[in-house]
Amino acid sequence: MDALSESAEMMIKNINELAADEKRVRTSDLAIKTDLKPATVTEMIQRLGDLGLVDYEAYHGVHLTKQGQHVADVIEHRFNILERFLTEILGVEGNEAAEVACRMEHVLTRDVEHKLTTFLGIDPKKESELFCHKINIEEDNEPRYLPLSNFNEGKMGTVKLIFEDKELSKILSEQGVRPGNKLMLKERQDNIYNVETDQGNFSLDRDTASKIIIQN
Repeated sequence: MDALSESAEMMIKNINELAADEKRVRTSDLAIKTDLKPATVTEMIQRLGDLGLVDYEAYHGVHLTKQGQHVADVIEHRFNILERFLTEILGVEGNEAAEVACRMEHVLTRDVEHKLTTFLGIDPKKESELFCHKINIEEDNEPRYLPLSNFNEGKMGTVKLIFEDKELSKILSEQGVRPGNKLMLKERQDNIYNVETDQGNFSLDRDTASKIIIQN
């Protein structure tokens, strides 16, 4: 998975919606909610578990990890701004707006998302915090997965996941930043991250670095 598919994002969204009081969600409940076969649900959850987005135990259900909760929060943010734009600006009726927003939330590019957020008067600092600071910052021990923006200088890890549109993912891939490849953060200066891959050295801004998940 170079990036999360729509079906994977929807599974995370459904887990988040079914979760209550931090209890684990039963796969049978997910199968009912998604109208999928239990075996299909289990397979999808196991793939999300391999990415560190859910914690799954057979017969004990599933819950989102901190990384998974981050994804759920981003999806919810996208849905909310799309629904607001459709209802408040375009005058779309509530049920239709919710349905359209649910479809669009998975294809919304970061640039359009930022422009919508600004247009609706949402504090860009709060939006930035959502993307850059919500993964693993409350962990006492060094977490297994980290966004590149939280990685230590001189440390090497394996690229696990990229939260970005296909165009930027392709550009990153050409620089050697793709799932399964090694990456070293050589130096961090203000909002610029200098990294080294098997393709050579290059620089990223903080916004891009925050969407590259590295496995320690």
